[in-house]
Amino acid sequence: MIGGPQLSAFNAVTLAKLYATNQLATRDALPLMAHFSTQTIANGRVYVGTQASLRVYGLLPKLLASGGNGQTAAVFTALPIPLQVSAATAYSGGAISGATVTFSDRGQNGSFSASSVMTDSQGLASTTYTLSKTAKTVTVTASSPVLAKVTFTETGTPGSPRWVLVQSGNQQNAPVTTMLPLPLVVKVSDSYGNGISGITVNLSAGTFGGTLSASSAVTNLGRASVNYTTSTKAGKATILGTVAGMTSRAQFAETVTAGPAAGIVAISGNGQTAAANTPLASPLVARVNDQYGNPVPGASVSFSDGAAGGAFATNPLTTDSTGTASATYTTPPSPGQVTVNATVAGVATAVNFIVSVQ
Repeated sequence: MIGGPQLSAFNAVTLAKLYATNQLATRDALPLMAHFSTQTIANGRVYVGTQASLRVYGLLPKLLASGGNGQTAAVFTALPIPLQVSAATAYSGGAISGATVTFSDRGQNGSFSASSVMTDSQGLASTTYTLSKTAKTVTVTASSPVLAKVTFTETGTPGSPRWVLVQSGNQQNAPVTTMLPLPLVVKVSDSYGNGISGITVNLSAGTFGGTLSASSAVTNLGRASVNYTTSTKAGKATILGTVAGMTSRAQFAETVTAGPAAGIVAISGNGQTAAANTPLASPLVARVNDQYGNPVPGASVSFSDGAAGGAFATNPLTTDSTGTASATYTTPPSPGQVTVNATVAGVATAVNFIVSVQ
């Protein structure tokens, strides 16, 4: 239809606008027309009469993807078949030679043997496309100022496995016999960091022990994960992820801490003899353990001589990283045998030290 200085075309079913003359790059407007001028359609073209000329509108010549579309190849390699387009008129299909065709992947980091090519006598233009280092599907566009553009869809797949790496779950902390809060995730990738699916990763906690939810896992998009439950032993746990035939490996370093205090034992200082009102030559040393015998740091240990009249430099004491508390004790003013006991909150048993006062 014609409305003012503009010709518009609509979809006959939905009435959606398909085209308007003001879409042209030159912002073309129809010249002045005779009153009640009406467009005429014939031979696939629209004819519009104006006061001084006849305007003819039709389909643009078109590009067709004649070769190389829908290929798949490893990243950072050239596609086996060149990308080829053919330029033809919209009505007769005749070849258009001498048209400049520009190829672009819109910043997807691939490369072309030639990004701008002129069509030959058969209307053909081609280029070789090399995929980027990233595994993904890209759209390559071939366009020309005088031709309708066409697109190619190409896919880059990961290369051969090169690296076995820690993806996540490293350097966690958990008490004994407890599952780590996060799974251990291993990534298997090619030389460019693209994850590879379908690779079997073997996992082992070595001699430190503990339990893995699975001894092996198969990668999905390059990632394989398992859960790890700590053993009864506190310390540093090393879990390895390996792939058969590969020297690269993933190494997780996890910290296993002791459980709650469950017992206390005397380490040293028992059976000493000293004069009245005199500090003992050696401290009274007790160690706090969990139920598996692991030393418990940070536990509060209280010492008492049962009101015998001696004195402690500090009381209570907090166990150090080895689970020990060392009490400095000064004997009471009266001679005799003194029993000093050490206790921990929540632990039913106590440990006794015997001190002889002269």
